[in-house]
Amino acid sequence: MGAGDTLSITIVIADVVSVDATFVPTEYKLHPPYPNPFNPDVNITVDVPEEADTRIAILNLRGQEIVVLEKGHLMPGRYHQVWQAQTYPSGLYFVRVRSAQFESVQKISLLK
Repeated sequence: MGAGDTLSITIVIADVVSVDATFVPTEYKLHPPYPNPFNPDVNITVDVPEEADTRIAILNLRGQEIVVLEKGHLMPGRYHQVWQAQTYPSGLYFVRVRSAQFESVQKISLLK
């Protein structure tokens, strides 16, 4: 490379997941997804107060799971998920959180 040449690197991070284990919630909660309506990404936050097998999924209007964002044994904490819906058509979808002790569903709208 010469003195005037430059190098450009683009890094794309998909399916960002984080856990705030320092915050221990006192109850299960599916926070309102944001932004809503969204295009193309929606942020999903779930509070898990105790160890539990938990499933976080996206459902279509027929109630069919089309994406599973999290499936497994979760420790207490606040979980952040991002659903990247670039390949899905505009429309209504649902976020469902389910464990043995809790179930909650919230509607989200994908607008393209």
